[in-house]
Amino acid sequence: MAYIGECPWHGLGTRVPPSVSSLEMLQAARLHWQVHKTPATGAREILHHRRPPTYDHYFITRDCVGNESSPPVLGMVKSGYEPLQNQEAFAFFDPFLAASAARYESAGALGNGERVWVQVRVSDPIKVADGDEVNPFILLTNSHNGRGALTVRFTPVRVVCQNTLNLATEGGDQVISIRHSRHVRQRLMDTKVDFLEPLVKATFARAAEQFAILARTGLTAARKDAFVRSLFPQSERQKEKDERPVWWDAIEEVMENAAITPGKTKNTMWGLYNAVTRVEDYRIAPKATPDSRLDRVWFGRGADLKVKALSRALELCV
Repeated sequence: MAYIGECPWHGLGTRVPPSVSSLEMLQAARLHWQVHKTPATGAREILHHRRPPTYDHYFITRDCVGNESSPPVLGMVKSGYEPLQNQEAFAFFDPFLAASAARYESAGALGNGERVWVQVRVSDPIKVADGDEVNPFILLTNSHNGRGALTVRFTPVRVVCQNTLNLATEGGDQVISIRHSRHVRQRLMDTKVDFLEPLVKATFARAAEQFAILARTGLTAARKDAFVRSLFPQSERQKEKDERPVWWDAIEEVMENAAITPGKTKNTMWGLYNAVTRVEDYRIAPKATPDSRLDRVWFGRGADLKVKALSRALELCV
């Protein structure tokens, strides 16, 4: 992984200068390799009239890195799968970078390269309150294992506590997806030119309005109780024994920590919502690795929880 500026919350990567190019970012993140489709073991030849022959299944392998002696297999796919190289995926942001509308923030891979990602910062910070700002980021991911599409997500970060606030678009989508079909490159170009820029502006403008609503809505006992119970309900056993879920106490600790919960917004729905995102980002699950933690927060249950938390918090502001 490579990053610009301060070390990210997940503690991974190599620092690079702000003026880094897409090629330099690839190299610093050790992503300057290519993937290849090779016939899988036991694959059957189909479409016999074609040369080279077409098979029903293929392995996706990547070039060796470091001391690797053989190309790692990242996944198995069907014949219609079209790989997209890392350099092609990174090029998605070139027009925005050239126009100074974005800058690289970080890039890396999970596992052996099954999923590659690049995060860029777009536009100016969202000012929620004095001393409380949110930096807008978008995250592009490209999978090489056949289990996922190329995706774009909205992943702003609150500066004061460095927690990620995953967003959904106005239509409710958390992810913009492009399948690895033979049209993947054209669809990527179409998305970049005609779709992404206005969607980014609209999504972050809407987020600024939502954050402002949370910040001016006072935190009553009723709102707080309804919020935490809807996200982290007591189990039947906990109800019988009058026990509190671990999440409730973790949220309380964050709310009382002045270093990460500014006093100006502490007693607001904005403060409570951010306490949930903070706990999710920094909790250490049993046997968790940095990779699995990042996967959870950006792509898994953590991302889903944050979108649900924002929606629920806004409902309680009415």
